[in-house]
Amino acid sequence: MKKIVCALLLLGGLLPAMLAQAGIIASATRVIFREGESENSLMLLNTNDYPVVVQTWVDDGDVNAAPEQSTAPFVSLPAVFSMQPNTMKGLRLVYNQQALPADRESVFWINLYEIPPTRPVSPPQLASVTMAMNTQMKIFYRPKALEVSEREVPMPVFSLQKEDNHYVLLCENRSAFHLSFARISLRVGQRDYPVQLESDMMTPPFSSKKYRLDEMGQPGATASPLVVAAIIDDQGNAVDQQYAVRQ
Repeated sequence: MKKIVCALLLLGGLLPAMLAQAGIIASATRVIFREGESENSLMLLNTNDYPVVVQTWVDDGDVNAAPEQSTAPFVSLPAVFSMQPNTMKGLRLVYNQQALPADRESVFWINLYEIPPTRPVSPPQLASVTMAMNTQMKIFYRPKALEVSEREVPMPVFSLQKEDNHYVLLCENRSAFHLSFARISLRVGQRDYPVQLESDMMTPPFSSKKYRLDEMGQPGATASPLVVAAIIDDQGNAVDQQYAVRQ
């Protein structure tokens, strides 16, 4: 079945916002697979007041690819099932032992595609618009070599750059871990300038990514800017951090 995505929600720690929109809620916002594990699980809850059919699959994050085109090394079971209102369902995630990099994390995405009923399930006067919705969650595969405490993980390095008529924050991730941000702002004096939100606020291992600042003008010559960010941890919590900006 080819997916037709009408709405896409990336969990990434934004569970409160998701609760108001997605009907299928998972028991976690991300799944960590550690080397040696072959299976993991999630509990799903249908918060809709109507039954839905749910299709699940794992891919590399390409929202335009059909489920059958996925080459991800993880399989979600069952692949298709129905859920009655306010009921729970266990989802198994199985790793096929395909070789993955041993010096850094790998990331894949679980898709929870919920399809509402085609016929009305409430009286006409109570009817509302329903739509198919795809919720994506991240699976992180973590090699044994990376089993270290958070305080040992190298922190990102930020620098401010001018591009055309706007500024960007360049985030350099020198660690073997993915850096997932709930939010990033540049603090200049008493004012915070948030970066432009993207569908995936993540900087991969050993790489860099630019985050655009739309509202910021020329920073003052005497200002000492700071990056104020919230990094999402393994439990899905947004942990506030501050970083100096490299000149």
